[in-house]
Amino acid sequence: MDCGQCWDCSTNEKCITKQDILSIYKSANLEEAIKKFDILNINDEANILGGKIFNKVYEARKGLFYDILHYDTIISTNLHGVYPNGKTLFRFIKGAIPKENRKKYKDIIKPIAKAKTKNRGQATGPCQVEKFPKNAVALCNRKGEVYTDGKDRYSVHYKDKEGKIIGRCQSNIVRSGVAGYFDAVAGMPCRQVGWSRDNLSKHDTLSELARDIESNHKNYEEESYLYHKEQANLNPSYLFKDSIYSTMTLNYDFRTACHTDYGDLDNGLSTLTIFEELEDNYTGLYLGLPEYKIAFDLRDGDTLIFNAHEFHANTEGEPLTDKLPIDDLTGKNFCGRMSVVCYLRDKIKNCPNEPFTGKLKRGKQVLNQQ
Repeated sequence: MDCGQCWDCSTNEKCITKQDILSIYKSANLEEAIKKFDILNINDEANILGGKIFNKVYEARKGLFYDILHYDTIISTNLHGVYPNGKTLFRFIKGAIPKENRKKYKDIIKPIAKAKTKNRGQATGPCQVEKFPKNAVALCNRKGEVYTDGKDRYSVHYKDKEGKIIGRCQSNIVRSGVAGYFDAVAGMPCRQVGWSRDNLSKHDTLSELARDIESNHKNYEEESYLYHKEQANLNPSYLFKDSIYSTMTLNYDFRTACHTDYGDLDNGLSTLTIFEELEDNYTGLYLGLPEYKIAFDLRDGDTLIFNAHEFHANTEGEPLTDKLPIDDLTGKNFCGRMSVVCYLRDKIKNCPNEPFTGKLKRGKQVLNQQ
């Protein structure tokens, strides 16, 4: 039997699939379901019988950082969390990515994720001049008027040491990159992103990762999977090959401020998968849902399937060794935490049948689509 689809594979003869349990439960044979539950040694009955209910207990604010003390519960193992109506809030899957596949994925993800970017907006927190380029001396509007009102802003212009106004809005600098496909945003066409266009063989390897993630999506959240598949098939030219996902956001040691994801599939679930450059080299950087006061200690190869339209943020993180270099953005050693947000963009379905694959400059097409 393929133990990859089993709830517990401690002994092959007791390997029972999720479908076996659910079929018994749906037949109202609760006693038999509980017997199988006991065999599987699953401590949380809610994982079988519909999920553990979580209620919203706090009103979160966008752009804020929530540290570990905000949270009441840290989840570090398999758990299915649901809303009071039974719909999925999250699904934690421990060791979702096969260990033998992780290194090849890390080798490709690391350089993309470590690249600096200045366009992550609200997720980077309120703009601070010290988190802008080194030549920045003041944050201002497009006219050069320096902000002095103390209001939080997430995308601004800045003045450099020579008094020049930098004309393009930006946010705090973080380490993050993108692979796959995008719909039309910010004056740019529906397209294959530059990294994927220029690294086709590596893009294909990330397609393998997308399929590994999809396998868990299908096994654990079948209803969501079928909805994603239906929507993905409306424009399959914009997908990682043979998967239901269009896009990956790849981050390195990025502590996000409180935000909701924008542009992903309406009424869909997103996925977050963690890879570690060095295993067990850091503590913290939990992904939290501050309105539910729960956070997730995701480690190497773990995947979280969750509703990214809920407010979410990361706690602080600390390296445990000096084995990795100093990060010039933080002044501390790198933790080595790589996060992969793999999802389907909602408006891909409205794009032309084939993505633009030429080069772009300042939002304009330089090469025609042919």
